[in-house]
Amino acid sequence: MPRILPRSTPEAEGVSPAALLAFFRALDELDSVHSLMVMRHGRVIAEAWKKPYAPELPHMLFSLSKSFTSSAVGFACAEGKLSLDARLIDLFPDKLPERLDGKFGRMRIRHLLAMDSGHDHCTMDDMAPVADWEKAFFAAAPAYEPGTHFCYNSGATYMLASAVVRATGMGLRDYLRPRLFNPLGIAPHDWELSPAGIEVGGWGFNLTTEEIASFAQCLLDHGMRNGKQVIPPGYLDQAISVQSDNSANDQPDWKVGYGFQFWRCRHNAFRGDGAFGQYAIAMPEQDMAVAITSGLRNMQSVLDRVWEILLPAAGTHAAPDPAAAEAFRKAAAEWSLPVLGSEGRIIPLRRYALAKNEPGFATLALASFADRVELTLDGETLAAGFGRRIDNRLCWRGPERRMAASARWNSERELELLVSCCETPFQWSFRVHADDRNVKLVREENVSFRTREWPELTGVCVE
Repeated sequence: MPRILPRSTPEAEGVSPAALLAFFRALDELDSVHSLMVMRHGRVIAEAWKKPYAPELPHMLFSLSKSFTSSAVGFACAEGKLSLDARLIDLFPDKLPERLDGKFGRMRIRHLLAMDSGHDHCTMDDMAPVADWEKAFFAAAPAYEPGTHFCYNSGATYMLASAVVRATGMGLRDYLRPRLFNPLGIAPHDWELSPAGIEVGGWGFNLTTEEIASFAQCLLDHGMRNGKQVIPPGYLDQAISVQSDNSANDQPDWKVGYGFQFWRCRHNAFRGDGAFGQYAIAMPEQDMAVAITSGLRNMQSVLDRVWEILLPAAGTHAAPDPAAAEAFRKAAAEWSLPVLGSEGRIIPLRRYALAKNEPGFATLALASFADRVELTLDGETLAAGFGRRIDNRLCWRGPERRMAASARWNSERELELLVSCCETPFQWSFRVHADDRNVKLVREENVSFRTREWPELTGVCVE
């Protein structure tokens, strides 16, 4: 994979190798950080990927996508195609209901950016069940005057994406490609679309760790790259400044102010972030930027370690420390999620008819060999290695995902599989109880917006 950013050593950039090692070890203690890239003075001084995560694999960004949507708004405003003070009702006259709450008439683009549209809930709850998301947004009446109440609202971000599409006549990816992606070395990647075919804006984008790092470094450099202005500076200054009071939040780094789809942090830093620990962090006083992907339940835990360990490590001089540098290199090379291992056990192919279940699976098949097991649901087969991972690509009632899986026998009848969806934060643990009469499959998930478990699948042997 071609590199986007220049490399250097920690001590050449005034950072202690021992401090970087301590930071890496502190992140490794968390439930699951997947990748890390640290930049100082515009150069990468530390990088690591937790296998099966890898430099070339894009990772789901979740709400870190919002910061890219914000950038699109900034370009459209700088080009005179959109205005921060444009009224929503003027941009979407064809989407307004007969009875429109009067507060919509005072709602501007800047209110959507700052998450103070006046709503008291995320309007995606109203929008997602229907085909026309814009109409559903205008049917969800604000509880407060726009500009007076912070409420994190992915529906507002979708409306920003839709506004950019209307103003420019281009989808977000096509619009951002020459303006942001190409200058920063960001390759074309998928972005989830609404029923209308518009990028959802508030989530759904995917980037590699180094592409996240390139964006974070551009933010740190006041929107510059290679001596050229990329992000409009006047807009960026507003986007990373406090635009909304979010002090009612209870986490330390979620209560120090919100900009235009960017969070302010303690220590005069700012960031874009996404669910389960996807981060693009800029630390201006330290001239340092950090990119992290994760599958975490506690997102604050990452930021605590940034401030406690990494921030104090940035100085003007650091002595060489070959032992710490080598320890970091070795730890990064060996960094890996667990791999299940046991001796294989050969069992013939068995097919089961499943009882009615919420995911809608009808059939399950299971076969075990000396080196692997094959688990098939409705014709799609997951192969898991004994003592090693096997790479797969399959859907299983969702988008196609790259999966790496290992397996072990816990008993004569219980098989355990560990599955890493290695372009996402998700890790799945399967326990399969099977014999020549019945099967039961239980799946647990490390992180989820809803429940941590699939419904239990049960079935009877038919062959």
